[in-house]
Amino acid sequence: MSEACEGLKLDLHNHSNRSDGAHTPAEVVRKAEAAGIRVFGLSDHDNVSGIDEAYEESLKTSVKLVAGVEISTPKKIHIQGLCPDIRNECLTSLLKQQDEKRKEHTRELCRKMNAAGIMADYDDLMNSFPGTVNKYSVSQYLLKKKLVNLSSPDDVYRKYFGIGGEIQIGEAGWCKMEEAVECILKAGGIPVLAHIWRYFDPKKPENTRERRLEKMHDLAERFKKAGGEAMETLGCRQGETEDFRYELTYPTELALEFDLYASCGTDYHMDSKSPLGAEYVFDKRLKPVWMHPKFHFYRPEN
Repeated sequence: MSEACEGLKLDLHNHSNRSDGAHTPAEVVRKAEAAGIRVFGLSDHDNVSGIDEAYEESLKTSVKLVAGVEISTPKKIHIQGLCPDIRNECLTSLLKQQDEKRKEHTRELCRKMNAAGIMADYDDLMNSFPGTVNKYSVSQYLLKKKLVNLSSPDDVYRKYFGIGGEIQIGEAGWCKMEEAVECILKAGGIPVLAHIWRYFDPKKPENTRERRLEKMHDLAERFKKAGGEAMETLGCRQGETEDFRYELTYPTELALEFDLYASCGTDYHMDSKSPLGAEYVFDKRLKPVWMHPKFHFYRPEN
C-alpha cells in the first residue's frame, strides 16, 4: 500500500455531520478533492455510519477513502481506529455502548440546562443531528433555536460548557483506552493515538512544559503497552504559540521511542476551523502509517 500512497496528499483524520462536523460525508469527500487530497480518512466520533456514503461519493472523485473511527476514552483521550472492519461485532458492540453513554450524558446536560433556565428539549436536540451529539453540537442547537443570545457556537461553548463555563457536567463514562485499542485490533484496524499535543491543557498552572512532556510520555507508553500501533505526529493546532513549539517535534520523538507508526490529520470539522489542504511531511526517521501491513483503502466488503 505504501507504493499506492507515494507522492499523494494524505489527510487521515476528519469528521462529518455524523458526529460534530458541519458537512455530510459526501460533501466532505468533495471538499477533500477540491483541496487536492487524494487519500482521505473519515473518523467520526464513536460512529462509522458515514463511511459508506463517503465511499459512494469517493467513487465519483479521485479520492481514495480510508475508513476510521475516533473512540472517546476517559480524560478526553481519543483513540482513532484506521482501516477496521466497520461491521466487526466487537466494534459495533462497543460503539453501541458508547452511543448509549453519550445519550444519557446528553440527557443529564439537558437537565442541567433546564435548571439554569435554558429550555433545551432532549428529543428535539437528538433529532436535530444525524449522528453523535456532543457539547459543540449542543452549542449549535442552542444558537439555532435562539435559546441563548450569543453570536456563534464557539461563544456558546466557551460561556456554558468550556473550562470554567456556567454549566459543568462530568464525563460520560467512556470505555477505557485499553478497551478501545483491543476492540480496534479485533476489528483488524490500526489503533492510533490522536493529537497527543492537545491533551494536558497548557493554560492550567500545573501543566508546565516539563510536566506536559512527562504526561505525554506516560500516555504514549501506556498506549503502546495496551497494543497501540501508531500515533499522530502532525496535525491541527500543533505548536500554535512560541511557548509550545516543542509540540511540533516531541510527538515524533515519542513515536520513535515507542516504535509507533506515524499518522497525520487536519481533524477537519468545518472550513472556519483548520481547513483542509495542509501538507504533512514526516521526519524521515518515522514509518508512515500507510506502510503498516493493515493499511488499505476502504471497500464495503473489507
